[in-house]
Amino acid sequence: MIFKKKLIEKDIARQRINILFKKAEKEYFQDKDLSRMYVALILKIARHTNVRLKKKYRLRICKKCNSILIPNVNCKIRIRSKREKHLVIHCLECGYFWRHPIR
Repeated sequence: MIFKKKLIEKDIARQRINILFKKAEKEYFQDKDLSRMYVALILKIARHTNVRLKKKYRLRICKKCNSILIPNVNCKIRIRSKREKHLVIHCLECGYFWRHPIR
């Protein structure tokens, strides 16, 4: 019974995360602070319910300033192959960048 309840909680959390992410994307151009608040709420829900964010969401959220990343608007995405192939994601709002390996 407890296991089923946990599964239902995680499913509800995933649905809320999807809704909030869509709202954050839509709201970014009108109110950046509200968009950041939505992203902070997404991270809080994921942490509280122990739900791992999907890869497409993790790559679209800045780890430093919690803003949603929209390519060519507030972030640069480059493919580099010096050491091994990887994405370099550079946030233009806070200057933070990180590398994500490509397999």
